[in-house]
Amino acid sequence: MEHYKKGIITKGVGGIYTVRDHLSGEYVSCAVRGGVKRRGHGMNPTVGDEVCYGPTGDPDIPFILEKIEPRHNLLIRPPLANVSNMLLTFAVCDPIPDLKLLDKMLIICRLKDIKPIIIFTKADLDPKQADKLIEIYSACGYTCFKSSHDNKPDSRKLMALTGKGVTGFAGPSGVGKSTLCNYILDDEAMQVGEVSERLKRGKHTTRHVELFEFGEGFMSDTPGFTSLDLFDIGVEYDQVALGYPEIQSLSHGCKYDDCRHINEKDCAVREALGSGVDPDRYARYKEFYEELYSKRNDYSGRKKYE
Repeated sequence: MEHYKKGIITKGVGGIYTVRDHLSGEYVSCAVRGGVKRRGHGMNPTVGDEVCYGPTGDPDIPFILEKIEPRHNLLIRPPLANVSNMLLTFAVCDPIPDLKLLDKMLIICRLKDIKPIIIFTKADLDPKQADKLIEIYSACGYTCFKSSHDNKPDSRKLMALTGKGVTGFAGPSGVGKSTLCNYILDDEAMQVGEVSERLKRGKHTTRHVELFEFGEGFMSDTPGFTSLDLFDIGVEYDQVALGYPEIQSLSHGCKYDDCRHINEKDCAVREALGSGVDPDRYARYKEFYEELYSKRNDYSGRKKYE
């Protein structure tokens, strides 16, 4: 397919896909050739997919998708492929931060090879709590930002972190994801002298996943992803520690190589509670581990684990 052009799907509605050409930066509309799904092992074209496309000779739909490149990863609710970064957005208060959900998303990010960037919103409502949360998660190695009504993250700093990849949003309702997303996208647009149309949509306009240019990469303007379930996406109980790098780093000091850090003797993780390991983070690790262990053993369609 050397004569075909290459690009990334930025939007898909009604079987027509908008593709941004990698070389020219031009946006084109593409239909899908019938054999694409067959050659792509049944993959449906998804926003974020890297594709090859070619001309059709039809002025109404001038281009057609010829090939979907292998995906780095795929998130299904909402559908988004090849995600490199995730902005995990949680309020300091109002609503009370769902830290179990945050830790779940950190597990998923690690499993899917996605870089997490944590943003704690409404920091002005409880500055001490904001500082405490940032201290806890920064100590685990995560990049954290504070955001408030009058002091939102600098889009240029975020661009430097996200690079050329696709960036999504995740977080519970009521924390200001959409407001923050629109601010970041419009702030970036204003800084480069563009006229932004991103906010000029009615409240009841049907929303589809769409990518907008963000620095050298792209950002999804449709926040979501919190409905993903660890069990349903295939996370094993012994993979829970992927979202707890502080536990992984200490596990080398445990007496047993297969230490679960639950009730084993001479466990370096449990000995570090209150110092190197936050007790609440550990409690959530233990809860995830035991939930998945129970489900894997109770699920008749799965192998029984000892």
